[in-house]
Amino acid sequence: RQLSRAEEMASFIALNYLQPLTTESISEHVGLHPNYAMALFQQTFGATLIQFVTQHRLSHAQRLLVTTKELIVNIAYGSGFGSLSRFNEAFRQAFGCTPREYRKLYQSA
Repeated sequence: RQLSRAEEMASFIALNYLQPLTTESISEHVGLHPNYAMALFQQTFGATLIQFVTQHRLSHAQRLLVTTKELIVNIAYGSGFGSLSRFNEAFRQAFGCTPREYRKLYQSA
């Protein structure tokens, strides 16, 4: 069966979340107008394109925090975040703690 446009966008995000992504670049990849792409994606997955990208980036960062001793700033940029403050804000919003606290909590577990 062929992937729907929304699934194509999700797949594109999953493969490219470490790169800078915008609604425009994602919608262009599947040949849709950005506004239509956003609406279609949200209708299908219940999340915005940017929330979905952020989710992938946070999952990547979570893995690195627990499995490496890499500096948090390097994990932030290496996970596709444009700034440390944006990473910290998104992380705290998603998990209720800072990346440092998260690492301390789960690395020794």
